Formats: sequence, C-alpha cells, structure tokens
Amino acid sequence: MRHFTMISSCLLLGALVASPLALAEPATLLKPAELRSQPQNAASVVVMLQAKDSVDITARKGAWASVKTPAGKSGWVRVLNLRTGSGQRGDAGIGALASVFKTGSSGNTVSTGVKGLSAEQLQNATPNPAEVARLNTYAVKVADARSFAKQGKLGVKQVEPLPETAQGGAQK
Repeated sequence: MRHFTMISSCLLLGALVASPLALAEPATLLKPAELRSQPQNAASVVVMLQAKDSVDITARKGAWASVKTPAGKSGWVRVLNLRTGSGQRGDAGIGALASVFKTGSSGNTVSTGVKGLSAEQLQNATPNPAEVARLNTYAVKVADARSFAKQGKLGVKQVEPLPETAQGGAQK
C-alpha cells in the first residue's frame, strides 16, 4: 500500500508540473494591446486588453506570445507589450518547481527589446571610416555569390534603385 501511495504521489506531481497552467508564465501588459486570433497583425482582434491587465503566457512564436486572460480569453499579443513575471517576490510552490523543469533555472527571466535612434542622435552622428573599412572586409566576392546562387538554382533579376530624395537618401 505504501508503494502504491508513493507512485500515485509521483504521478500526481508529474501531472501538475506538466499541465499547461503550471507551466504558464505570468505577465502584465505594459500598455493597451489587441488580443489577436493568430500571431500576425492582419489577424482578427479577439478583445482589447488594457494596460496592467494580467495574463498567462502559454507559448511564444517569434515576436508574439500566446496568452490566456483570467476571463478565459486566449489569443496572441506582441511580446514587447508584456512584462514577464508576477511582480511578486519570493515565488514558491508548484510554480517555482515547474519553472526549474521548464527553464533549468529558478524561473528568473530576461526580456529583450530593440530601441531605435532618436533624431538628435542621428543628427549628431559622425562618420567612422575605420568601421566602414572593417565592414567591407565581410563583403563576398561577386564570383562567390554567383556560384552560391547557381548551386541554389537562383536566377538573376534586375531591380531598379529607389529614387533619390532632396536630402540625398533613397525614398522608401
């Protein structure tokens, strides 16, 4: 009987750890965001989420996170609209145990974002010829590029350059 109880306990613990709810990662919305049916901007909007709403991340795909709201709505939100973590210190219990199996760590996560340059930074930028020369060392020889394209059965296609703007750059 003792052996059966131990096996049952292990199976129950394994089921809890493997369940989607145990492995869901808590997150908070940084700003209002659309919950979409698919991980793409053209997908239909399921519901509008508000800043500071809590969600559980159930999966990730590129720049998108599949989330579930406390109201039971599921869909996709851009990762950059989310702050991961529950906001509480000292996670304990089955969630902390599950995070060890999920990430191989204590559950601490790091988010990465991309920040562009401001107009002031662009205006104050100065040329760096040494870096341009260094960049040119990475260039591929034309013959090597043609050989590589031929191996991939790629053909030549002429593309017209973008017209110049009054400021001297190409139009987008």
